[in-house]
Amino acid sequence: MTEERGSGSDSDGAPKPAISRRRLIALASLGAAGATAGCNALDGGDTPTPEPDATDEPTDSPAPTPTPEPTETATGTPTETPTETATTVAPGFDAGLLSESPSSHVAPTDGFADATWLSGAMPDVVKVTNLDASGEGSLRWALDRSGARIVVFEVGGVIDLGGDTLTVSRPNVFVAGQTAPSPGITIIRGGLHVNADNVILQHLRVRPGDELSGPIDAIGNDGGSNVVIDHCTATWGTDETLSTNSPDAPDVTISNNLIAECLVDSIHPKGDHSMGTLVMNNSDNVTIAGNLWAHNVGRHPRLKGGTSSAVVNNVMYNFDRGTNLGGGVPDETTASIVGNYYRAGSITDESEPVVGATFTDADGPVRAYVAYNETDPSMPVVDQGAPIESLSERPVWPDGLTTRRGSDAYESVLAGVGARPADRTDHDRRIVADVRDRSGSPIDSQDDVGGYPELEPTTRELSVPDEGVAEWIREFTVSVESV
Repeated sequence: MTEERGSGSDSDGAPKPAISRRRLIALASLGAAGATAGCNALDGGDTPTPEPDATDEPTDSPAPTPTPEPTETATGTPTETPTETATTVAPGFDAGLLSESPSSHVAPTDGFADATWLSGAMPDVVKVTNLDASGEGSLRWALDRSGARIVVFEVGGVIDLGGDTLTVSRPNVFVAGQTAPSPGITIIRGGLHVNADNVILQHLRVRPGDELSGPIDAIGNDGGSNVVIDHCTATWGTDETLSTNSPDAPDVTISNNLIAECLVDSIHPKGDHSMGTLVMNNSDNVTIAGNLWAHNVGRHPRLKGGTSSAVVNNVMYNFDRGTNLGGGVPDETTASIVGNYYRAGSITDESEPVVGATFTDADGPVRAYVAYNETDPSMPVVDQGAPIESLSERPVWPDGLTTRRGSDAYESVLAGVGARPADRTDHDRRIVADVRDRSGSPIDSQDDVGGYPELEPTTRELSVPDEGVAEWIREFTVSVESV
């Protein structure tokens, strides 16, 4: 199947000032949410959703500066726009520019993970110049290099891993998928996993599918600390779709990702196994905010024993099991589950609670603050028979993370989620449309929805500025996120 591109554009022109994510997402919100009802407190009552505290409400900022369109060559390929700065920019990387997101009120550094490792001496900028699975100039080659580095892309299209998985095994890397020319980077027949500290992944699509020797997550953190996975698309996993397993490595942020269509009856040895997100035993300080799960059977997310997590302003659509806590080990599980929007689909039992303990193996204490969540249509929020201790205050919360009401989160997530919200390919557009239309269903294979994407390869030469690299990358971010 040919995966069509959206109408977004890319530019590597002059740096721009930071733009308020809150104002942009207010502009990007589309339409009105469906009828909402359901409980908002851990007691399970059907009282209307109260207003969040004023301190949790974001405020609007002045309107953004419009993103300039790139110039076009005779072949339609964007050309390089000269970099101009009105003021002198200090050497090094301004990590503060990651504290704003053009498409979301959740920024990459709003969670427990931070980007301070980027500050100071300027990391090396490494260019990916081909779509090969390995070899010089490939993404694998860039990830395998040592030292602090920022990975940028002079190519767009599909990287076919042929059954292998890419692993980030060396620390201190920022993979800036937003720098790729349209249609961006899509990885197929393999996953993208992190096993190193100080890693940022942005603006990538990963679609493993079933042409593999065994089950894998599409995107996974397999033990890295201080990891950010932001604005990526993860579909067609065969174990989970996007998960973290970091018992000795705290501070992980999973934000603004599209997590969908984990294959049901596929290659998993257990048989049917369509799971969204697993926070593995004893993973500490995990932030899961602004994400969309669609057409997965369970784990939206599952927070296993000994974990501490904040699950905030996500949208969960067409699930059999919603958010589950505990299990695996007898250690205490703590969570703040705030402002999420649970939308029923074809496999959702509307009589079942959307938050509960994990089946029968939740043998350790589970303590949670559950509030300001909304359901569509009215569904129970918390399983009253589950061994969950209700808390009156949030036990886990990163500094600076703000919340929206669940219905507002629904609109902002659908507008700004995934690898390239302003340049979505056919599969991402289809999944978001399913959520809006309350349509679609889980799948057993990528072949059920047309097969692996075929995207025309594109190239664009990048001229990396000597100074102001953060501002330069920021402009690409605005280009692929602003709708």
